[in-house]
Amino acid sequence: MSWNPTPGQDPNQPASGQYEGYSSQPGGAYGPPPNNPSYGGSPSGAGYGQAQYGQQPYGMSGAAGTLGPTSMGMEANMAAGLSYLVGWITGLIFYLSEKQNRFVRFHAMQSIIWFAALTILIVALDVLGMIPFVGLLTFCLSGLVGLVGFVSWIVLLIMAFQGKYFKLPIIGDYAERYANTVPAGSGL
Repeated sequence: MSWNPTPGQDPNQPASGQYEGYSSQPGGAYGPPPNNPSYGGSPSGAGYGQAQYGQQPYGMSGAAGTLGPTSMGMEANMAAGLSYLVGWITGLIFYLSEKQNRFVRFHAMQSIIWFAALTILIVALDVLGMIPFVGLLTFCLSGLVGLVGFVSWIVLLIMAFQGKYFKLPIIGDYAERYANTVPAGSGL
């Protein structure tokens, strides 16, 4: 025998049209709960911050569902964010494995181009650093490139995980062009 918190109702269906414990009235999402009698609500509802069984927690139905299906079975924003995780390596993995979602393909290609360019630039600066009297300048430039790479990595991760179409200048145009090409053998 299983326990059902809302007897007489299918546990896979939401109990009402709103998330229990969160108010859509003036006062914002963290206003007083509508079902708490001490705030003037009805005593029969769920407590503050508790979603009823079968409902998604507040804020979990964001842009991920509107970005379309992926061929990998993941949510699009999750796949796009993971394509930045280890730079151009994960970008390449997600670009080659994703066949239909242009959002994921765009972020994967942007990861490939941006982080490959940073890698090549850092290697070139390290090679130039072996030249006498140029080493200090290339050391400073290499540190600056590393800082720019780290900050851009954080920003790109956050934007992709939030499901935002964030396009870097110049590189984003190239990524968009390659993301819109249909891979050979995909049948699309």
